[in-house]
Amino acid sequence: MPDIVPEICSCAALRQAARHVTRLYDDALAPAGLGLNQFSILAKLGRSGPSSLQELAALLVMDRSTLGHLLRPLAARRLVKIGASREDRRQRVLSLTPAGSTLVAKARPLWAQAERRFERVIGADDARSLRAVLKQVATAPFLHA
Repeated sequence: MPDIVPEICSCAALRQAARHVTRLYDDALAPAGLGLNQFSILAKLGRSGPSSLQELAALLVMDRSTLGHLLRPLAARRLVKIGASREDRRQRVLSLTPAGSTLVAKARPLWAQAERRFERVIGADDARSLRAVLKQVATAPFLHA
């Protein structure tokens, strides 16, 4: 294997790695008719329960417009329900439908298979370390530094 020269730009390196790994998970989740972003939304709603658009975007570290774009096909497939908040009718509340819960349960083993494959290729210890570093990166106060 030839020497791999690391990227000079951290952002470019992260984006390239993210695209490469996303393909692994997208391919694994394809039999369930989901991509990784869709699975992540459904799984997060399943774990957190009904959430506002803002809350879910924050949990996924995603901007609201991107989340809104990703939610439309999930709502059209009746996997997610988008309703109005009882407290503020202008605010949208997202919840997983029974069909969404069923699909997450079907897709979770496919996701777990991709996770195991990633750990097999990268190494379990390195994968665990990588997740810790990426969590640190995802929560770093770059805008306030």
